[in-house]
Amino acid sequence: LACSCLRPRHPTLAAGMAARSLAGVALIGLAIGVLSVEQDASSKLQAFEVEFAHFKKEAALERQRLADTSAKTKAALLERIQKLEAAEHRRLDASQGTSIASNTAGWTANAEAIANLQSATNHTWLLLCGALVMFMQAGFAMVESGCCRAKNVQNILMKNLVDVCIGTMCWWAVGWTLAYGIADEPNNAFAGDKQFFGMGFTE
Repeated sequence: LACSCLRPRHPTLAAGMAARSLAGVALIGLAIGVLSVEQDASSKLQAFEVEFAHFKKEAALERQRLADTSAKTKAALLERIQKLEAAEHRRLDASQGTSIASNTAGWTANAEAIANLQSATNHTWLLLCGALVMFMQAGFAMVESGCCRAKNVQNILMKNLVDVCIGTMCWWAVGWTLAYGIADEPNNAFAGDKQFFGMGFTE
């Protein structure tokens, strides 16, 4: 700055001195800016450290509170269990002399009873569906009778009766076989090949 106050006679020398002066001013400004950024970053870091310490303290208090609550709850549950065990009317009747380990035979009997009930339910459902199919034939007879002249009603009723008879015979011959005539062992057959014409049905 002191050199800039001088007035050199040569213009090139004056320009160089002015450039040096501007560079010095720029360096001084840059240094001031770096110092302000460092101070700002330092203040933010200190604030973050204070906030982190506060959060850490709160977390420790919350953990301690949860531990105390858990301990109190556990103690209350244990006390409740002891009271229930001490109550006479809450005790199991030991006069029968039975236990879970000795009830295996009962479990087996229950499993067999459930299997028998499942089989009976399946057969009952099949019979119900068959009865509904027969009633469906009666419904077809009513519909077709209402869609033709009176002189053709008897022919329509006879046709539906013949449908029922032929359908029953076809089901007895091959229908059951295709639907349910599959061997007991697991397989991926599309249709069955057992019990044609009811052979071996009761075996």
